Amino acid sequence: MKHSIRQRVLDPVTGLKVTKIETVNGELGSGIVDKNGREIFEGDRVKIDDGDTYTIHFASGGAFIAFNDNRDTCTYLFKRSVEVIGHVDD
Repeated sequence: MKHSIRQRVLDPVTGLKVTKIETVNGELGSGIVDKNGREIFEGDRVKIDDGDTYTIHFASGGAFIAFNDNRDTCTYLFKRSVEVIGHVDD
């Protein structure tokens, strides 16, 4: 997923503050780990305690939710036993 990064840096020639915008490929981390201590990222495929498999998506500025393959079932993963089993790009 492409993300734009904005940095405020000093121009080496003029010494003035300038804004540098760079586009990078990356994945958003949740800061939350699965039952094995692995951080959960957007796009990860996870298996939850009931045995179902979901894909992680971010919404509402950072709350992460998971949809099943048909996107007809959504679950919030807080206080659930979650295990990362792959990524959608794998």
